[in-house]
Amino acid sequence: MTEHHRRTWQVRVIGTLWLTYCTYYVGRMNLAVALPVLEGKFGFSTAALGLISSAFYWIYALGQLVNGSLGDRLSARRFVFLGMLGTAACNLVFGFSKTLWGMVLFWGINGIFQSTGWGPIVKTAARWTAPHERHTVSAFLGTSFVLGNLASWWLSGRILAWSGRVELVFWVPAAMLALQALFWVSQVRNDPADVGLAAFAGVSSQSGRPLSLSQHLRETLAFVRLPTLTLLAVTTMVQGMIKEGINLWAPAMLMHSQGLDITAAAAYALMIPVMGFLGVVISGFLNKLFGNDERWGITVLFLCGAALSVGVRYCLQSSNTLLFSLAVGSCSLVVNGINALLLSSLPMKYGAAGKSSTLAGYLDFASYLGSACMTIITGAVISLWGWQYVAPLWTTLFLVGGASALVNRNMHHVPAAARQQAEV
Repeated sequence: MTEHHRRTWQVRVIGTLWLTYCTYYVGRMNLAVALPVLEGKFGFSTAALGLISSAFYWIYALGQLVNGSLGDRLSARRFVFLGMLGTAACNLVFGFSKTLWGMVLFWGINGIFQSTGWGPIVKTAARWTAPHERHTVSAFLGTSFVLGNLASWWLSGRILAWSGRVELVFWVPAAMLALQALFWVSQVRNDPADVGLAAFAGVSSQSGRPLSLSQHLRETLAFVRLPTLTLLAVTTMVQGMIKEGINLWAPAMLMHSQGLDITAAAAYALMIPVMGFLGVVISGFLNKLFGNDERWGITVLFLCGAALSVGVRYCLQSSNTLLFSLAVGSCSLVVNGINALLLSSLPMKYGAAGKSSTLAGYLDFASYLGSACMTIITGAVISLWGWQYVAPLWTTLFLVGGASALVNRNMHHVPAAARQQAEV
């Protein structure tokens, strides 16, 4: 009876974690579909539109660094609940915005609330997962942001096709986020002990010893400055540059390079997150193939991405929209596989050290720091030289990312210093 009760709660919590992060993405990736419409409605330039997304990424990145660390100390149940309500409010207000700087402001604030999600969710997953289940659960959670992206693009495209009102692209997700916040707080518990269950073997069920703010900051800085994690952050930053370069600009790229309207572009763009989902699944198989050493899986995927992005450059000149969509989707497949290994599989290994949320937040910070840079870089490249130079930029980044992963030989080991911090 106890084991059945444990399994029931585990399925309930992990399932809610998945659905919650999927919903976070609905209130984030809707901007990608809205960008071309905002450009036409308000006369914004491509570079100006890049400011909106760049504000989000910079603030989201900094928020991950802070909120990821706080997520290991605070109640994930309360933290995520407040974060979802905040991002719902930001989507609602953004829909009323009529000026560029108003959009920049409210989408930037959205980044603060969006950054409350991933770290606490990974921490909660680690507490509800036995060590031998981590790779399965991490792969499952990794599909949440891919399918959340898919759901956001599909929903946004349908809303525009049905109503033609770009503000509804933000108001409908606002309602969904608010409802999911209520569902989250009713279904999730921080720890098995909260429902009278024993902790899983090899998993920390402690919230950590009480620390002052200054002590907490010193410990966090000491943790993220470990050499293995510094190099890991570089790899993650490069991955983030490619991933968001694809996710944010793909609908607009399809419109401008293939001569599509926004509805058709959104429909073709749906192939990209679908193939990204396959990348998450493939990453799990690669990880098992290489004996749970994430370094090799990440390196192989980066090198495959370099080859595939060369194909995107040639497909860009083709009038075959399906072929071009598949080429971009293949790059999405690769980079989402890398993302799952970096931001889900590796942080869950730090559960016993009580650092899952901290590492997830730190790596998400690095990823979105890259994203923030990439929005500016991509917008500038497009404005100066055209869409044909975007794919070579991806190729270069894929090669840099592969090299940084290959030299990080201890990537898949929890550093002794991190374990010692948990034991003090």
